[in-house]
Amino acid sequence: MNESFKPTKGSEVDMLAIDAQVEAAPEDITITLEGQRHAITAVNTIPVAEEWLVLFTSTWGESVTVPENGVAVQVGAGGLVLRVVNEAPVGFAPAWSGPTILNIPEDGYVLVALDPLYAPENSRFFLSTCFRKGDRIKLRKDGAVTDHHGLAGAADHEISLYLNHPSVYSETQTVTTVSGIVSGGNAGEFPVLTVNGEAAVVDEHGAFAHTLKLALGVNFVDVEIKTWNETSVARSLAIFSKSRAESKQRTILWIDQRANSGKLQSADAVRKLLERAKHAGVTDIALDVKGVEGYVSYFKNPLTSRPHMSELVNAGQSIPYPKLDLLQIFIEEGHHLGLAIHASMNVFAEGSIVRGQYAILNEHPEWEEMVYKHQDKGVIKRQRDSSAPGLVAFANPLHEKVREHQLAAFREVIAGYQVDGIILDRGRYDNETADFSPLTRSRFEAYLAERGKRLHRWPEDIFDYEGNTRIDGPLILDWWAFRAGVITTFVAEVKEIVDGHNRQTGSDVLLSAYVGSWFDTYYVNGANWSSPDFQYDSRLLFQEGSVYTKDYRDTGYVRHLDFLMIGTYQDTLAEVEKYMALGNIATGGEVPVYAGISLNQMNSVERQGEVFHSAFRYSDGIMLFDASHADWDMLNQSLKRA
Repeated sequence: MNESFKPTKGSEVDMLAIDAQVEAAPEDITITLEGQRHAITAVNTIPVAEEWLVLFTSTWGESVTVPENGVAVQVGAGGLVLRVVNEAPVGFAPAWSGPTILNIPEDGYVLVALDPLYAPENSRFFLSTCFRKGDRIKLRKDGAVTDHHGLAGAADHEISLYLNHPSVYSETQTVTTVSGIVSGGNAGEFPVLTVNGEAAVVDEHGAFAHTLKLALGVNFVDVEIKTWNETSVARSLAIFSKSRAESKQRTILWIDQRANSGKLQSADAVRKLLERAKHAGVTDIALDVKGVEGYVSYFKNPLTSRPHMSELVNAGQSIPYPKLDLLQIFIEEGHHLGLAIHASMNVFAEGSIVRGQYAILNEHPEWEEMVYKHQDKGVIKRQRDSSAPGLVAFANPLHEKVREHQLAAFREVIAGYQVDGIILDRGRYDNETADFSPLTRSRFEAYLAERGKRLHRWPEDIFDYEGNTRIDGPLILDWWAFRAGVITTFVAEVKEIVDGHNRQTGSDVLLSAYVGSWFDTYYVNGANWSSPDFQYDSRLLFQEGSVYTKDYRDTGYVRHLDFLMIGTYQDTLAEVEKYMALGNIATGGEVPVYAGISLNQMNSVERQGEVFHSAFRYSDGIMLFDASHADWDMLNQSLKRA
């Protein structure tokens, strides 16, 4: 055992009595919200076992020495990875270096792993291959997301502050009660607790509960303890105060094209599905009419001539997709039942890479995104030519022909069908590695010129790579704002089409979007779904607070929408509530926000009941994802409970 691992101070926390885990960032958060997890063996103490993964906090000391054959991850405030020692991609062993003295961040921690064999499933392999600088990671205790304070406790004679609240939450009143526990400290010390500068009473057990007035909208709260020798501990909260929804709240059922269409072989099958939905309390249907492969589930397509989903053949699929105008059938049957029907488009998605299915992308290879990935050794490639292409093929949102084609799809749907709304899904870039085409470069150079700037090195002025780690260049903030502007102008064009149709026909077609709830990292996808009035505050602990420049904030597109659905598909109530609150903060309450709930994750009456109740309380309604996971007996009970 390395001598540097002997404790210098503090209490030891044996983790064998509880289930503690560290969760890596998901590989692609747009596909799955959870990353790989690994057990934490102990906190601030070294086990006798040969293999271990230990979490070190400031209770241990100012630093920890990582041995030459160890792997470590340094984590700052909000779970942001600052450094990885002995990092390596899958398939390669680390170039072992060390010993390395690693500082323990003041409001963070260090993870260190040792084991006798560097191999999959072992601790060192997990830290080395699953963590990258800039990742946002999580700690879990008994399955629930927590922070290092919730795992480590405090050292002897060290003041600690525990709040009975998540760092971000919503209120439906103009007051909140901030409560928690103060512990630790030396005998005779009398710590002073303040909440936003107001003195709060701490009882003999260290408990406190302080009532605070809230303004409508976002409120930031600072809770601080100070002792006689000026030692201080502080925690911050972001609270969104919203009035209860006065209008009838929507319950939207999402019907994914691939997952559901094979079961809908007739109008009778559609009718039965909608009758079940109506009986359970569903008010609206979000029908996926253009899937990720690019095939459509409607017939009237004079502007795009898109192939119908019945032409989509899956290997091993016994039941073909029906040759039906499902959109028309859903409108007829849904309207008969009083259900609103919204047609959803996977806007810039143009194929399933994993299945090799592309409705029209092979006919238009110039549409495809060009990507700049570390796996390609600095070479810019078409997405499908990359050694790490991802799962879904994307078209370049800046390409004029791409935009014209996608806008034409919206035109033909609202002109040919009596839809109640249209939905933008995947109206974004795939991720931060796109798009690096010559077209995008020239448009970016023009964007810079308007601001008195120049591009000197492409793509290094945007970012480069050191191994697997992205290193941002001097123009990275301009790049984020430029890409967001590309998406926002497209959303504005769709809004013009909808508004023009409504003026001409006297209709009231609504425009909405589905987006991921993780607004703090969504900038990498180029979709700024916030209000232009959103102001970033460091107490929100976003991954990159510098992103939210004036140019970026001005691209907020929520004002072009009638409502917004956010995918709060997290697996615990606390996490769902956190991201509902973040959605409220980002949009400022300017349009109704509906919390997307994963029926696959929330798969019991009890879990559904509590998360539905919370969504109706803290957002403007719910979107159920998706019909293929619906247990109608369960939904009948849980929606009534909500």
